[in-house]
Amino acid sequence: MGNGASIVSNDSKHPLVFFDNGLPDVSISNSLRILGFTYKEFFTNSLNNIQVNEIKEKLKYLLTYGSVVAGPIDMGYLTYNPNSINLSGVDHFVSIYDVDEEFVYLHDPAGYPCMKIVFKEFIEAWKANLIDYKRGSFSMWGKFKKVKTPNSEKIFHEVSLIMKKRYQKGENNVIEKFAHAVRDNGLNQEQKQILQFFSFRLASARNLYISKFLKSHDSNKSKIKEQLAELFGQAHLSTLKEDYFNLAHTLEEIAQLDEEFKALCLQIEGED
Repeated sequence: MGNGASIVSNDSKHPLVFFDNGLPDVSISNSLRILGFTYKEFFTNSLNNIQVNEIKEKLKYLLTYGSVVAGPIDMGYLTYNPNSINLSGVDHFVSIYDVDEEFVYLHDPAGYPCMKIVFKEFIEAWKANLIDYKRGSFSMWGKFKKVKTPNSEKIFHEVSLIMKKRYQKGENNVIEKFAHAVRDNGLNQEQKQILQFFSFRLASARNLYISKFLKSHDSNKSKIKEQLAELFGQAHLSTLKEDYFNLAHTLEEIAQLDEEFKALCLQIEGED
């Protein structure tokens, strides 16, 4: 959702931070439920006890009902993307529309439709071993069926409850601590790679999406999200310039605004 932040690697000098307080794969399940879909899903936390053929058979079964959403997958393995060398450990989701003995056929929302990748290579990406913020490996969703058509107020209420719950259970002061680490120690190569090619631009986009969604329901929250989108854009530019003083200052502004947004979210009545 682009709210709050979580620590992926708690290095005192060079922590890796994910600018969300929830798991992306859980968010897909939440979104499908809120939008009125039933579906079948699969994931595993036990890689030692599962065979590749079992994964393929589950995928084939779901494909008989239409396309399948898969992820998180490690973008570092997606070699059809010329930037994959810079994206190791970055999570992603794709839509699979076919599989045969050798290849998986998929649409990649990063701008690569109608791609195919050797199934054995895709399995390595799908294990997501370098991605900590996930519920398990080989997550997939399929057999979608629309059973309800909730109105916008219902959707807003359900989303608000999830945001409240995530802030209640999430880590505190992550962005502020990250700002202090950046000011004192700058960024190492791993941090630069993640932030320059992924984190800040995604955080900016997500905050814009949320701002637009909230505009007709809660103007105060919408304005905060628009401001956050602009600040994450500034953070991206500071990272490219290796201007760590301004980056740290921008991160402190982001932390302050996120705290304001959090306070508003916690005022929502009801439980998820």
